[in-house]
Amino acid sequence: MKRRELLAALAAGAMTQVSTSQAQESPAKYTNEIALPKPKVSGTVSLEDAIQRRRSVRRFRSDALPVETIGQLLWAGQGVTSPDGKRAAPSAGALFALELYMVTAAEVMHYVPQGHRAQTRATPDMRPKLQALALNQASVGAAPALIVVAADPGRLKQRYGARAGVYSDLEAGHAAQNMLLQAVALGLVAVPVGAVDGPQAAHALGLPAGQSVVYVIPVGFAA
Repeated sequence: MKRRELLAALAAGAMTQVSTSQAQESPAKYTNEIALPKPKVSGTVSLEDAIQRRRSVRRFRSDALPVETIGQLLWAGQGVTSPDGKRAAPSAGALFALELYMVTAAEVMHYVPQGHRAQTRATPDMRPKLQALALNQASVGAAPALIVVAADPGRLKQRYGARAGVYSDLEAGHAAQNMLLQAVALGLVAVPVGAVDGPQAAHALGLPAGQSVVYVIPVGFAA
């Protein structure tokens, strides 16, 4: 490679690194905040029945999910369930490494467990981009809603050191199973997708530095 071409390539690489760094340091801004409907703490489907019926389903109707349904799913994953701030899913040291997002055709929602709220921002449809980052799995593009489970292992490192990543992955599994069972209880179907480029998905969604996508969970009404 000629010297001029080499310098140009190095400059382009440096610009890419700066651009990525700036994107990480400046996460996407949410323009609205809504109070989600109060979650229900009892229902007509028993836990045992939900466990028996839970299956990974990859075909969905296009019907949008009602906001109360979205709120119930997010509460099942990370909702505050005690006066001292404990949540629906176990967390190592109660340090809460997870953040939940809901992606629809028109917006991205960030769940705020305290007060059962959601920050929202209108976006172009992000589902095709997330599908491409998930080995092009059709379910990711077909579902009317995607629950995105992101983890920030850095929140655990001071206490747990090298095991922080393991514990944040375990936490993601706990929360995902809660939401999958909640989907069954709500008459929905879902599938957990772990084959996703976590850092690139976080970048595409404009998530804060330190967060990486662990799971994408397509959810909706069965086709």
